[in-house]
Amino acid sequence: MKVNYKTGAARIMMVFNLVILCVFPLVYHDYYYDMLETKYQFYSGAAIVMAAAMLLWGVLCGRVSACLKGFSIKALIGVIKKLRFVDWTMLAFWASNLISWFLCVDWRWDAFWGTQGRYNGLFLMTIYMIVYFFVTRFSDLKKYYLDAFLFVGVLACLFGITDYFNMDILGFKENLSSSQIPIYTSTFGNVNTYTIYVGLVFSVSMILFACETGYIRTFLYYAVMLIAGIAIITGNSDNAYLSLGALFGFSPFYLFRSKRGFRRYWISVASFISVIRFVGWINVRYAEKVLGTRSLFNLAIKYEGFSKIIVLFWALALFAVILTCFYKGEKFCLGRWLSVVWGLLLAAIGLSVLYVLYDANIAGNAEKYAAVKFYVIFNEDWGSGRGFAWINCMEMFKEMFSLREKIFGFGPDTLRLLMENFYMDKIIEMELVFDNAHNEYLQYLMTIGIVGCVSYISFVISAIVRMARSVKGRPEVAACLFAVLAYITQAVVNLNLPIAMPFMIQLLSLGVCCKNRVSKGKDEISGVEEK
Repeated sequence: MKVNYKTGAARIMMVFNLVILCVFPLVYHDYYYDMLETKYQFYSGAAIVMAAAMLLWGVLCGRVSACLKGFSIKALIGVIKKLRFVDWTMLAFWASNLISWFLCVDWRWDAFWGTQGRYNGLFLMTIYMIVYFFVTRFSDLKKYYLDAFLFVGVLACLFGITDYFNMDILGFKENLSSSQIPIYTSTFGNVNTYTIYVGLVFSVSMILFACETGYIRTFLYYAVMLIAGIAIITGNSDNAYLSLGALFGFSPFYLFRSKRGFRRYWISVASFISVIRFVGWINVRYAEKVLGTRSLFNLAIKYEGFSKIIVLFWALALFAVILTCFYKGEKFCLGRWLSVVWGLLLAAIGLSVLYVLYDANIAGNAEKYAAVKFYVIFNEDWGSGRGFAWINCMEMFKEMFSLREKIFGFGPDTLRLLMENFYMDKIIEMELVFDNAHNEYLQYLMTIGIVGCVSYISFVISAIVRMARSVKGRPEVAACLFAVLAYITQAVVNLNLPIAMPFMIQLLSLGVCCKNRVSKGKDEISGVEEK
């Protein structure tokens, strides 16, 4: 009886995908005291076990021996020719880590394991590369992967929401100080990391809700979206604005292609704004029991005219429903014009933001923005010390790095050693540890240089482009695409951690491995007839 290698490999990858999407979010050991180490070890261990199982299966099926016997330069060239541009960018990113590590003579141990940072050394980057190639070669994106991801996501969100009510149902916070209690939540630790994950859950649930045709699934996705919306607000992390901005800002270019997507987009926006008001009501009704919101959402909650904004957006949602009900034609051609208008609106908003930043920081009109000064006025105190890290990192890069160091960096995840080497006096004065730039792209620029930073950006952008070419009739691919887009947007103010980054790698890899399977005459988004 002939053994089917592909079937067995697909089953191994199915188990691995479900372990990362469903088990990994809930893993912990000693509560928050070793959360980073526990997640890092679990993810690395799971990836190594998966790779070993794939190798063993290949040996048992005779695939490995067949490959070795058939090896030739011509066969190798054939394999190389099959690599896509996104594959090459991943290889370039890994190679830049390898070269940077090799050149890091003094800190080679730390650069390999990332022990002086957040474990983002060459070892973990190698794990990410292995996972990417195994998932893209032996997996296919099934909707039940995302359904399982959302189910576990709801559990993690509910856990975080109960933390907001100071319930601590699993005793995670029993030995934390009063100052630490508000900044650690759910099974993710720091609220910034938690809201990265919740942003992914919210993005996936919103896109699936906007595209789903079945009534039961539509209701369930909508419910998950509402729960994730509450969780992302009560998470009290400012990185949520960037994730949400990317999702709500760019998803219309996809959702406005169909009548269903158009009306459900506005329902989603109106629902989220209503959730903000709901959290505001909770803060008043249960003021003595909740932590309270401290992020920019607090300004919206306290704004007197916020109720009018809610009414306005529900009116837009109602208008979208009425418009799509009376619109004649199989295809929603009006969506193309609306996408153009939306693009102009986004451009206007972007220019307005740039003007505010210029006016507050360069033109000297900071007093005009007193209500939001912590967000628009950039100095060393900006962003809980992010300003200090960014300013000094750029100073190091321009003034203290040699040409070789600018190109290849100082070694993966060695920023803490760099900061202590050049700015120890300032660090002692501020009584803070800077082991990360709190900007994923700046972190790569400093540690693996221009080559590493450019290769990483090329990798995520090429993956997004590939997914964008495959979204027709595949809402699950679109869900992965916008989840990745939300992640890379918030990464501007956040750090790469083996607690959250694995989800991005997993969703990106699953999205990239898919092919377009839509049939002619079907709805562009869902692949079925419009209703």
